[in-house]
Amino acid sequence: MTSRNLLISSAVASALLATGAWQARQPAAGEIDPAIEIGIGAALCRQQGASPATSRLFFQLAQASKNELRPLGQLPKAEPAQAAASEDPPLWNNLGKLRYRITTSKPQAQQYFNQGLRLTYAFNHAEAIRAFHKAQRIDPQCAMCYWGEALALGPNINLPMPPEANAPALAAVKRAQLLQKGASAREQGLITALAQRYSDDPKAERATLDAAYAEAMGQLAKRFPRDQDIAVLYAESLMDLSPWDYWEADGAKPKGKTAELVATLERVLQANPNHAGAIHYYIHTVEASTNPKRAEPYAERLAKLVPGAGHLVHMPAHIYYRVGRYKDSLATNIQAVAVDEAYIASQKPEGIYPLGYYPHNVHFVMVSAQMAGDGDIAVKAADKLSAVVSDEAARQFAIAQPVKAGPYFAHAQFSSPEAILALPAPGADLPYVEAIWHYARGVAYATQGDTTKAEQESAAIGRLHDTGEFSALKEALVPAQDVLQIARLVVDARIAQAKGDLPAAIGKFEEAVTLEDKLAYMEPPYWYYPLRQSLGALRLLHGDLDGAEQAFRASLMKAPNNGWSLYGLAEVYRKRGDAKGLAAAEKLFAKSWAGKPGQLSLARL
Repeated sequence: MTSRNLLISSAVASALLATGAWQARQPAAGEIDPAIEIGIGAALCRQQGASPATSRLFFQLAQASKNELRPLGQLPKAEPAQAAASEDPPLWNNLGKLRYRITTSKPQAQQYFNQGLRLTYAFNHAEAIRAFHKAQRIDPQCAMCYWGEALALGPNINLPMPPEANAPALAAVKRAQLLQKGASAREQGLITALAQRYSDDPKAERATLDAAYAEAMGQLAKRFPRDQDIAVLYAESLMDLSPWDYWEADGAKPKGKTAELVATLERVLQANPNHAGAIHYYIHTVEASTNPKRAEPYAERLAKLVPGAGHLVHMPAHIYYRVGRYKDSLATNIQAVAVDEAYIASQKPEGIYPLGYYPHNVHFVMVSAQMAGDGDIAVKAADKLSAVVSDEAARQFAIAQPVKAGPYFAHAQFSSPEAILALPAPGADLPYVEAIWHYARGVAYATQGDTTKAEQESAAIGRLHDTGEFSALKEALVPAQDVLQIARLVVDARIAQAKGDLPAAIGKFEEAVTLEDKLAYMEPPYWYYPLRQSLGALRLLHGDLDGAEQAFRASLMKAPNNGWSLYGLAEVYRKRGDAKGLAAAEKLFAKSWAGKPGQLSLARL
């Protein structure tokens, strides 16, 4: 969802919104046995925002909220102050009950303000602006209705603020200041604080403005310690100081203002565990830490609190995936996709929401199904994701390539070699995507025992690694060449395995694991499964039971409740004649696995 590169890369996806459905197996209610939650591996890289040019495009996307969907090259010219208000939005009854009382004599203005705030917390900022504009038209004297617009136009953890957004945001906050005389003290405080975020000085530094806003919000939170929304907005202002960069590399030590951020959100959640904005921000704050499980009780509440906001329906998956609740992550994202498709069909929005957040949900369906072992859903979601993220988007923006490449991973994991080899080649100008296509083909040929052709696919990955254009991916902090190096090592390992050279295959997987451990934190991860499960399988086939057990347990540290690794661990106990261990592992596997009975073998891990 970085910027966190996933959401930013998804944001440039084509608007080819594929319809269609998958039939999900509904997970059983209840928690997975904590015995298999052996630990959480955590690594967090420093995340940075998109380039200024990309930021300007995102601003243009976000402002165009009520036009027919069209390819990126045909976007209308942005008209910041008017584009989002072309039509009146409905008052939805499925966005929860969160309210913030403002000074207005018009009850409907209050309703639209509440809707705008709910949508802001749900990261549907363009739709929030629509609601705030409607509130302004109902009550032109409502200071907070202009404050809301200015708030939604600002930066957030997924989108940096482009220069073009400053003028409409500044105009809105100045209008709020002109009208604030009759407002309450806390409303005036919010308006005064938000005014620190924008400047008419073209040389003003965004980081300086954001810091001033955060400082002002911190002081306001001290003045009104019982105001939950002021506290949540203060927390978001702290998040925006270092988007997606809240923890040291070990995931245990907080960086910068993270300790204050966590404490602020936890105080709100202790008082009100149903505050949707606080839950959303808390999930994002702790998901990359060594203890994402602390957000689990709140994540379980979120979808029911705001069932009409697709992104908030999806958000629990950021915790479910991290703690190994893959079936729950799958079901959550299937629901989120359905919510978003209904919204997109009825409102026909443009911008970051349909082009970014919606594909992110489809992507999460695919990877959750992969980890849960549900190959049917994984492949269906892969086909859907291929349609949602167009080749043209990937050509225009290299950071879309990892999402575009994702479906090949699903096919490599679940499709037959014949089906994989029938997949059409991507464009030659998409080196990352092309390399992963070669990866899937290499795995397919190795599975068929055609090591000569598998070696050709490995060589193709190597050529692309050495000659491909990855500068834009590097700028976005996507470790493209590291992933390609892993891909080639895995193909080479499968080739050695096909030749019966298990020591060589084990050596290749050991190299790949070392590289995998250095990949930056991302959700979904850059590499689609924990490679130690393959290492464990080969060690077991080679007769190294202790080494296999070590690898499978380490895999479960990285991906708790991983059915693939639990299957391997069970096989270790079977070989040892450890009936008690075998029974325990098989019981845990049965709880975690959504795949077809009998589909696993050590060779598939």
